[in-house]
Amino acid sequence: MKIFVTGGTGVLGQPTIRLLVARGHQVTALARNEQRAQLAAELGATPLLGDLFDANFVRAAVHDADSVLHLATAIPKKAAAGANDWALNDRIRREGTKNLLDAAQQHTLHSLVVQSIAFLYGDTRGEWKREEDPLPRKLPRHLKSAAEMEAHALAEYKVNATPVVILRGALFYAPASHRTRAMLDAIRHRRFPIIGSGDQYWHWIYVDDMARAVVLAAEHPAPGEIFNVADDWAFHAKDGINYMAAQLNAPAPYKMSVALAQIFTGGTAQFQAQSARYRTDKIKKMLGWAPKYPTYREGLAEIFRTMGKRT
Repeated sequence: MKIFVTGGTGVLGQPTIRLLVARGHQVTALARNEQRAQLAAELGATPLLGDLFDANFVRAAVHDADSVLHLATAIPKKAAAGANDWALNDRIRREGTKNLLDAAQQHTLHSLVVQSIAFLYGDTRGEWKREEDPLPRKLPRHLKSAAEMEAHALAEYKVNATPVVILRGALFYAPASHRTRAMLDAIRHRRFPIIGSGDQYWHWIYVDDMARAVVLAAEHPAPGEIFNVADDWAFHAKDGINYMAAQLNAPAPYKMSVALAQIFTGGTAQFQAQSARYRTDKIKKMLGWAPKYPTYREGLAEIFRTMGKRT
């Protein structure tokens, strides 16, 4: 297939393009500058310099595609990001998604895969969440655009039969992830506390496994469906942090109350204190997906190997 990818040089886009190329697809990747264009070319894609917010450009880019993968994000790197820091990410989810959906109406696509987030379920207090479960009525400001993106995409499916597939990914971790590297560095230097009791559930997905879900959704679409994508082991935060500290030969992590952590890191502490688990039966049954890294420990072993760290 001819596949157009947004966000192709990002943390998820890179392994996705590698996999698409390995499976024989012709990939065109949106690049916002020459440096990104060079990276896309190195991955095996044909770079296309342009702007996701330019509707005319997007229409031309999508015109020859059989499938569109919308993987673009702009997640802030700040520990305590404010509304302004999330503005570009919100615009990508709203305006960028609209441009792609509008362009998709001009011809017949095999699939249009939209990357979303499992964080939309919020703090479930450890309860398992399935795709059909309702989302909270009140969402944090930086998550509202993701919910709007999903709603817009599903409306296009219902009204115009656009073959939209939505993937709600759990927390990504990967060697190329800034957040993963920052977390491991903080744990190594005893700057990453266990917040609250530490009994809250964290549920992750190794980015290569998320890429495989994207490719399967593109090749064998289930139009109008939403899929959770997470590994097979939701774990207690304290167990995970202690495990990572041990693997890094780091001092034992300290504990901090949620209230005190919020003073120092604001919303980051609140996010780390959340407890949520995601059912993945649906994507396994309908798309035949299964994680290569079924638990965070296998994924971390790969990260440490890639980064040259002791496991």
